Amino acid sequence: MKTIILKFCLVIFALNIVSCKDILDVSVRSSITGQNFWQSENDFTPYLYGIYSSFRSNMDDMSFGEDRSEGWKQGYNARFTPYWAQSITAGNTKDWTPYYGIIGNCNLLLEKIEPYNFSNSANKNRIKAEAYALRAATYFYIAKIWGDVPLVLKAVVDEKEPLYARSPVADVFVQINADITQSLSLFSDAGYLDKYRYSKPAVYALLADVKMWTGKVLGGGNTDLNAAIAAITEVEKSGVTLSSNYGSVFDSKKNNEIIFSLYLNRSEYTSGQYNNAFLRYDTSMGADNAADLPMALAGQQAYCLSPQSLALFQKYPADKRISRTYIPEIIKGKILNYWPNKFIGTKYSDDRIADSDIIIYRLSDMLLLKAEAYASMGQSDNALSYLNLVRQRAGIPLFTETNKALLEKEILDERGRELFHEIKRWWDLVRAHKSGVIDIYQFIPNLIGKTTPIYWAVHTNVMAKNNKIVQTVGY
Repeated sequence: MKTIILKFCLVIFALNIVSCKDILDVSVRSSITGQNFWQSENDFTPYLYGIYSSFRSNMDDMSFGEDRSEGWKQGYNARFTPYWAQSITAGNTKDWTPYYGIIGNCNLLLEKIEPYNFSNSANKNRIKAEAYALRAATYFYIAKIWGDVPLVLKAVVDEKEPLYARSPVADVFVQINADITQSLSLFSDAGYLDKYRYSKPAVYALLADVKMWTGKVLGGGNTDLNAAIAAITEVEKSGVTLSSNYGSVFDSKKNNEIIFSLYLNRSEYTSGQYNNAFLRYDTSMGADNAADLPMALAGQQAYCLSPQSLALFQKYPADKRISRTYIPEIIKGKILNYWPNKFIGTKYSDDRIADSDIIIYRLSDMLLLKAEAYASMGQSDNALSYLNLVRQRAGIPLFTETNKALLEKEILDERGRELFHEIKRWWDLVRAHKSGVIDIYQFIPNLIGKTTPIYWAVHTNVMAKNNKIVQTVGY
């Protein structure tokens, strides 16, 4: 046991060294990650877990997938970001360095694992499959954010490594697809070993997500949309089902609707999940229904639901998802604000802690993506069948309109209801914008009258370290 703990500590130490350095600003790699760590086949799984830990920390962030959407208004603690205000600059943008830490560690693992003869070749292939999936997912994430990004496919060894310029986004997606294909080929089983790790169905879900993006944002058209549909069909075969009770999706870890999620636990993830920014502060002004509100001593109460978010749900007052999606704050008989009621964590004896798992993919997400793909190609009957599977569980009227524009907008709205606060809204809006369903410069209140680009600026720190990096157009 002491050996395992020591190895895990070395892994975390090594990963921190790599992730804290800009992989594009070459530095000498730690000897722990190089010569001294890789001693046997038993070293690779702990290292993989360390990569998952870094991946989780970087996915626990609403800045990219939600902050720029129309979903939120100011709560009591006015700490809105410049991203919410659509006032992004090279000085206040996010730095991509931590994501290259994940990529660099995937590269290192893939380089180091090849010479080792494993007692079970399937274990070796699974580790490689997950590393390829993690690299693909990370590149997909940053390509959605910045577009053109440096393509680094080998571990940084020493100061002689060249600096990398930004590669065209099309080239980045060629690599993403290659990594996904490689990952899928390496899994020896078609099911789930652990829903906290990438599996073949989870990689198919990633593939569907990628193809929806390239199909609608990057001009891939029907070829990519059909590829997304085929990938989702593979996910549907994996045994996942819609939970009969919507709330149980968030109450039960690794349940039958979950395809891939990231584990959180109070004892080892002390920062708390992103929803901490939405919990009400426990000692703030009294509420008539205080006992029902998700409150915490460290609750930041910074964001509450916007009128646009409420309108999505108020369209169907009988929607069964409402009570688990948001909760009103009632003071002296009047509703002041509405607070999210998903990912509210655990109420312990001393405090509520935002330790809900971060859901990356679940079945209803895939069903609505499939509906979106069919609708984009004008196949309204198929689109309606998948849309209505989700609406049926929600207890709202089945949608019957076959007009393409109305159907596509309703699917976007349905994703807004079903996946509210699951860090997907901005990506959904960008796909809808690029395919002509909406104009985000009219749809998102804080973008009206602005020309803030969809892609983010590159941080000045990155630009200062690497003179090959060219700033994103528009900044």
